[in-house]
Amino acid sequence: MPAGALHAQRGRSTNRFAAEGAAEAKWHVHAGGQFILVESGISHLRTELGSWIIPTRRVGWVPPRLLHASRSSGRGTGWAIHVPVALSKKLPAQVCVLRASALMIAALEPIARATASRHASIRRLLWRVVAAEMREAQAEALLVPMPSDPRMRATAEKLLSSPDIGADVARAAARSGMSRRSFTRHFRQETGMSFASWQRAAIAHHALERIAAGQKVSAVAFDVGYSSVSAFVAMMHRQLGAAPREFLNEHSEEYLSLSA
Repeated sequence: MPAGALHAQRGRSTNRFAAEGAAEAKWHVHAGGQFILVESGISHLRTELGSWIIPTRRVGWVPPRLLHASRSSGRGTGWAIHVPVALSKKLPAQVCVLRASALMIAALEPIARATASRHASIRRLLWRVVAAEMREAQAEALLVPMPSDPRMRATAEKLLSSPDIGADVARAAARSGMSRRSFTRHFRQETGMSFASWQRAAIAHHALERIAAGQKVSAVAFDVGYSSVSAFVAMMHRQLGAAPREFLNEHSEEYLSLSA
């Protein structure tokens, strides 16, 4: 836990984040859960367990009383929507990023725009729709899990900030003060992934952020250590189920218009 970072965040039931404004929320908790609804760009979510990305047309779910931080990038815009405590208890206990249905998005939109004092009966109905749709929503594998061991975590944080496919596991082990064998075994135990798989997930996060900000796929591919753009795109396709630009542009014809 970041020193001195824990605090309860109070205020409006919804908060707009936009590319031109402050779009970072430092470590905090909420009494109820929170949906992060992204309409353009990318939102980043961090907990002590790992790092998630929430791309356009996806919805992130943060359970109640979970310490977390978030920020947006790539001209990111959207809404942070606080969920009533009673309803939050009926929703998942883990963070997830969902490929939300059009109906779920349509229910969240008026919730984001309405005030707590008005439209109370409509809001209750809309929340029931959201809860029902969430049970059917498809979760996406957009997590980079973090090890809890302080030595491995420091190494992972450094690699996450500047990933490179050529990063050597032996060097990562040495930086963590561990033998290669011990490092690889404990890294898998703590993250559920091999170091190589974790590395590709970290690169996918980093690359999506830069591509969403308008950088060329080829430039990003070379910067993260690939000598072939096609090999980079193939890796991203395996990670995301689509090439990076296709993944980011999915459902763009249904672009949300949630005005403040």
